[in-house]
Amino acid sequence: MEVANKEQIISEVLQKAQKESGVALREKLRKLLVERQIPFIPATTEVESLRSLGYGVFGIVELIRYQKKLYAHKRARQTTREQRNSILDEGIKLTDIAEYHRNIQHLNFINLRTFGIVIDYCSNGSLDVFVREKHSNYTLVDALNWGYQLADALSFLHSKKIIHRDVKMQNILLKDNYQTLVLTDYGTATQLGKSWMTDNVGTPITMAPEVFAYNQYAEQCDTYSWAIVFWQLLSKQLLPYGNQGKAFLISIVQEKLRPPKLNHCPELFIALLYRAWHSDPNERPTLLLIKKILWLILNTLPKKKEEYSEETISELHNQWINEYNLSERYLPSEPRVTNEQSMNLYQEHLTIVERILAIEKDIRELKQKQAKHDHYEQLLDENEQLRKDIDTLRARLVH
Repeated sequence: MEVANKEQIISEVLQKAQKESGVALREKLRKLLVERQIPFIPATTEVESLRSLGYGVFGIVELIRYQKKLYAHKRARQTTREQRNSILDEGIKLTDIAEYHRNIQHLNFINLRTFGIVIDYCSNGSLDVFVREKHSNYTLVDALNWGYQLADALSFLHSKKIIHRDVKMQNILLKDNYQTLVLTDYGTATQLGKSWMTDNVGTPITMAPEVFAYNQYAEQCDTYSWAIVFWQLLSKQLLPYGNQGKAFLISIVQEKLRPPKLNHCPELFIALLYRAWHSDPNERPTLLLIKKILWLILNTLPKKKEEYSEETISELHNQWINEYNLSERYLPSEPRVTNEQSMNLYQEHLTIVERILAIEKDIRELKQKQAKHDHYEQLLDENEQLRKDIDTLRARLVH
């Protein structure tokens, strides 16, 4: 899109925003489109809406396809000033996080037709739904991995002086065959260092006692929330206090009520939980320390052997096509799941495809930065050799 045409579109949409929803909405759009230069989907562009993914107080989230890729589109439930402003506020908070982090939600586009935000789509849904399902059969290693990734995401936010304030299973999404965790919903996130903060922000089950009792708190409230989520993962229970409504909040503050002790749980995890949900926020470890502890534990455990089923293979194929926009030519043939040699070849094939994607990304970046010609040619040669390896593997898989 030409610069002049782009500037004209932005100018027109800012005028429209002010006319329909006031100066505040116009300024939020200007911040996103002009100051932070977030890409946009023009109002005249048709976006394919596939299905609803969920909804909240202000927003609706739907699955869309745009430029052959799948995204989650969050827009206002009603076209009111309050709801539109709320959605764009979240977009601004997402762009406050300038660096990319694999466990942090990413803002891709602003939809100028709806004034909505287009974010990453996580194909495996939310963590609470996964834990709630009776057929979910995740292991302690899975729980440790998710706990580590959540601590990593939160410690990253804290390093940027941002508190999430609503860490809960519903705001944790999964992708990459349930292996990668993505922390989402930054509607209540705020900057550290303010002299006051809004009280009673968050969800009762994971809300730190100081948030409920006072209006002065800091990033340690996210540490408390992390501890409750980690307990839920270890116990595979979503309601640590049963069905008590919000009455348990008073007991949490006054009587220091906490989730029940887990049976047959390593003492190290028990100690970590008790410290992380301590009544005194200053006694809680930082998320950075928790992240380091879990990393050390994970590195001492045997590596989990990748297992595939017909369902996971189909899901992987869809991911390669829809998320990575990869030609079907380079997708591996479905392996015989009962044959170890076939499974090993399949895994080797996927590894090479991942390497191809990484190299092609490097090639694009080298083109953009006008890198040295010899490095560019070397990557092209390596990429071509990997493609030949793919063809060889395909022949072995077929025969």
